[in-house]
Amino acid sequence: MTKASTLGPGSLKLGETATPREFATQLTNALLTPTFEKEDDVATLDGGNLPGLDTETWELSGTLLQDYEMDSLEDWCFDNKSLTVPFVFTPSSAGYRSYSGTCKIRALPVGGAVKTRNTADFTFPVIGSPTPGVIV
Repeated sequence: MTKASTLGPGSLKLGETATPREFATQLTNALLTPTFEKEDDVATLDGGNLPGLDTETWELSGTLLQDYEMDSLEDWCFDNKSLTVPFVFTPSSAGYRSYSGTCKIRALPVGGAVKTRNTADFTFPVIGSPTPGVIV
């Protein structure tokens, strides 16, 4: 029997295991997304074809509510931009899997429309493939 699940309550922790930074309190959207690309087949002298290689890449992305105070998530991303850090993404703590891996941090946009609750979209490339964890 298939059932539909909802995102949350969950967790997204980035950084070293002893001092991870929790992103969930400001996230309104979170995704762990695969992308697949297939190379063209290669013709060979004997008239045959070698199948093109498949490449799989992943990214960790989402939307967070901006915070302009000191030590905000935007500040953390700026201070750690271009670093590769471990992550653990738990879409729901109601008996579902977590996913872990390593991603490359990018700086986030800051600002937006006046007198509104601004958000920032982020995309962090995942190094290799994430690893499904134990059911929490």
